[in-house]
Amino acid sequence: MSAPHDPANYPAVSDDLLYSDYRKTEELGSIRQVARALAAETSSQQVLQTLCRLSMFRGRASGAMVTQVSGDNGIYVACSGVATPLLGMTFPLAGTFINRAAAEKRAVLLPSPHEATPVFAALLPQLGIGPILFLPLVANDQLFGVLAITRDAGHPTFDETDEERLAVMADLAALALWKARLLEDAQSADAAKTSLLATLSHELRTPLTALEGYGELLEDEILGPLSHEQRDVITRLRTVGRHLGSLIEDILTYASLEADRLTARPSAVRLDELLDSLHPFLEPLAREKGIDFVIDPEGGLPGMHTDEAKVRQILLNLCQNAIKFTESGSVTLRVSRGSPMPDGGVSLRFAVKDTGIGIATADLQRLFRPFSQLEDVPTRRRGGTGLGLYIARRLATLLGGRIEVVSRPGEGSVFTLVLPVQA
Repeated sequence: MSAPHDPANYPAVSDDLLYSDYRKTEELGSIRQVARALAAETSSQQVLQTLCRLSMFRGRASGAMVTQVSGDNGIYVACSGVATPLLGMTFPLAGTFINRAAAEKRAVLLPSPHEATPVFAALLPQLGIGPILFLPLVANDQLFGVLAITRDAGHPTFDETDEERLAVMADLAALALWKARLLEDAQSADAAKTSLLATLSHELRTPLTALEGYGELLEDEILGPLSHEQRDVITRLRTVGRHLGSLIEDILTYASLEADRLTARPSAVRLDELLDSLHPFLEPLAREKGIDFVIDPEGGLPGMHTDEAKVRQILLNLCQNAIKFTESGSVTLRVSRGSPMPDGGVSLRFAVKDTGIGIATADLQRLFRPFSQLEDVPTRRRGGTGLGLYIARRLATLLGGRIEVVSRPGEGSVFTLVLPVQA
């Protein structure tokens, strides 16, 4: 008696069934390759070109083209093979098989070019084009165009198997186009936003510079002596002006970073002068909050060769952020030697420690995203653009450094800028 799992007990499998399974497996593998190839493209035009190339291969065709529908007209936006001369051609859609495929959103077969509209009935034979299969490119109920796959005159027309195989590819291409268009729309919106921010910031900087100049004239009593109360008002106005200038600088920096226009301009930097330049911006903010602001440099620190303006901007952002989230106590900027950089170079550590509210672990990951702020009510009241930490990290990377964060709710935070002495 044979064992239950003895192959002799299995039903016989015909060669036709085995071949059919093999063909299905092969077809699935081919579809996966098509899907990967289309998904790898990031622009809609690249998707269209890849689609035309793959259509010729999978359809055993001599040409392929994609028509974009615009009102009553169509335009060939991608072509390959014998259809290449048609690229850019605009034509009326009325009465065409392309219009049928677009309107009915289904495959349409043109067995012979002689059945086409008069314009194409004369043009297609000149290119040696015979039967054509038209497939709508539809995803999320949105028409992205019509794919036309052509074979040479005298070659067999497309059968049902061809239509099924190519329709699957058209559906995959439509999804890839949908994804690419979403990405392009987002990039276009980002570019427009960045351009607007840069323009507005430049326009704001000019009158702000004038206001700062007038404030300096008044504070220096060039236009006459000031009373104690008047001097206090002028000091407050200049503090607000510096803060506004810092916000404008952040927006301009963000616009430059997004447009990849920002570069480092290293030069010799005296550390003591760099640190002294922070006081006029930060001390009034701390005084207004009723907290202490202290700069505590370690002795014997070396000078730096880096972009001084960008280091200053990073430190201002980190310190302003610390002051903003500290209601009592102090904010301290400690400067010390750091561990050697990966290349063995000397580094400095600028640690900004506050006694503020601290940050939950779940919030740390999104701190450095642009326009991101903590969502709880107390922090939202503090305002700001939400760009400071994002800019600080990007600038630190540009200068060959990094920013480290240690924080716990209720225990304050320490943001540390680590920079090489030689950028």
